[in-house]
Amino acid sequence: MSARLTPRLSFHKYQGLGNDFILVDNRWQSQPCLSPEEAVALCDRRFGVGADGVIFLLPGQEGADFSMRLFNSDGSEAEMCGNGIRCLARFLQDLGIPGRDGAYQIHTLAGRIVPQ
Repeated sequence: MSARLTPRLSFHKYQGLGNDFILVDNRWQSQPCLSPEEAVALCDRRFGVGADGVIFLLPGQEGADFSMRLFNSDGSEAEMCGNGIRCLARFLQDLGIPGRDGAYQIHTLAGRIVPQ
């Protein structure tokens, strides 16, 4: 039995060095808008969108501009992903959000990362 997805979910799909991610602008709340089980269904390459993981753009924590949470395609949560955070930085640019001096300070479970 697969998890049911929210009928309306706005997302974008990005690719970075062979990994593909579903990016969700989730800045309006501090927790991801999907459960790990919903992320698994969304990442399914046969019955979902297909991706290596779902990345959520969240409000900043601990003085960072934004936060990043990543659910892998198996539902586990990653502390951080290099290809994923590069996609997130590009997503921020595409949303028209300027970084401080060309960089963003992103809070991750692995600590603060500053992609440029």
